[in-house]
Amino acid sequence: MNKKIPPVKIIGYGLAFLYSVSFITFLHFLENPDFKGQIVFFILIFGALIIGSLAVAMLQEWGRQVVIAMNVLLFVLLLGHYIPKIGVIPTSYIFMTIIVFFYFNQTKIRQQFFVSNIGSWRSILIIDDDESILKTLRTLLMSYGYSVLTVKTGEIGLEVASKQKPHLIILDVILPGMKGREVCKKLKSNPATKHIPVVFMTSKDSPDDIRAEMEVGASAHLTKPVNAKSLITTIRSILDPRLP
Repeated sequence: MNKKIPPVKIIGYGLAFLYSVSFITFLHFLENPDFKGQIVFFILIFGALIIGSLAVAMLQEWGRQVVIAMNVLLFVLLLGHYIPKIGVIPTSYIFMTIIVFFYFNQTKIRQQFFVSNIGSWRSILIIDDDESILKTLRTLLMSYGYSVLTVKTGEIGLEVASKQKPHLIILDVILPGMKGREVCKKLKSNPATKHIPVVFMTSKDSPDDIRAEMEVGASAHLTKPVNAKSLITTIRSILDPRLP
């Protein structure tokens, strides 16, 4: 089954094409005395816009930032020429910069870049003895671009965490052998793993249980069954609090 192409990717390629055409059009405007001597400046701006748009099509966050920054610069430059010289610059160029700026600053658009780039290089270790939960979480987290490790006991979890050093650990409280709180305590006492955030995900949700989890070093608590939105929101808030 073909994967649906995100609209932002199509827009990224479309903008790269439009900026290329726009630059060719601007070469005509450079014949105007008001623009003489600015060809290098415009080449740099449109070059950055074209490269940034192609990066946007690949869901690169730096590309989104470049497109926004260059549109602000282009808007100021064009407006400065447009106001005193009505007719030199078509209003469509100015409106285009405004539309692009507001479109790429929308929260839902920004999230697409973070989902694509943050998850793709971050790993999550899940320690839970329920195979169905492991399969469900593995599928969900991988769909968001995370690398996923799974183990069924705390003892193995400690060994994997020490060797692989995941970016975050999702930990159950009720485990065969060593229990989840003891696992967390050992993780936090080990210099190699103490920096790894631990999210408890368990059916034990009394205030005393949650307080006990925090006392051994947990970063967050989620109560089973956990919905996908709550899980992803919690992970993002820990791994990248910049995400809106």
